[in-house]
Amino acid sequence: MSWVHRMLTVANVSWRSSMPAGRPLALLVSLVVVPILDVACQLMLGGSLNSPALARIGYAGGLVTAACQVATVMASGMTMDREEGIIPQVLIRRPMDLAYWIGLGLPGVVAASVTGLVALAGTLVLNVGHGPSDFLRALSLLPTALFAGLALGLLVGGLGLLTADSFAPLNAVTVLLPVAVGVVVPAEAYPVPLRWFATNLPLGVTIQAVEDYGLSWTAVLLAEVIRGLVEIAIGLAASVAALRRIRSGAYLRL
Repeated sequence: MSWVHRMLTVANVSWRSSMPAGRPLALLVSLVVVPILDVACQLMLGGSLNSPALARIGYAGGLVTAACQVATVMASGMTMDREEGIIPQVLIRRPMDLAYWIGLGLPGVVAASVTGLVALAGTLVLNVGHGPSDFLRALSLLPTALFAGLALGLLVGGLGLLTADSFAPLNAVTVLLPVAVGVVVPAEAYPVPLRWFATNLPLGVTIQAVEDYGLSWTAVLLAEVIRGLVEIAIGLAASVAALRRIRSGAYLRL
């Protein structure tokens, strides 16, 4: 029970520090209004490009938005805990403290679940030219997107501890990832080297599976879990490296 209590305590602090929990209107805007506007903009962009698969754009964009929200909350929590001196204590005592890491990412997963569901439902409502089977397919991929976002958040958060601007890796990922994995223009239309690169990025297989029904949910989950474990290992290694640089006298804002 102490493990669960510590996890929930970390999650509660992370939620209050990263979400407008005390302002219901702001919470409503961030979790409901913004995702719907994002979907509308993506569909209009796809329409302006005469895309034949607007539903795919909306669903892919919703999954990427959910993953990026998880990553943002995770990386932001690591940055705030660094400023408070919590991260060094965690890394010194037990770098693999699952209660801390899960608690840190749990608020992002909860918020992104709502955001992702709203974005996917918004696509179903705003783009009436497709059936519910596409919506159910995208909905089944939401858990893999959430896990991918959690792993990505730990990766960019750990790399941020090694940089002067801790948000630089996060900002780069959230800007480039939608383009790289092929939200508006599918990765299948990329040149072969770029197509291989896009498929092997975080969320690459998930986005490909939105319209490729030949990819089973199990195969997509397995691919994202394997890639996610590598990202988590790199993020933890970067965090430990940052701590060692601090203890050796190097200047880092940790």
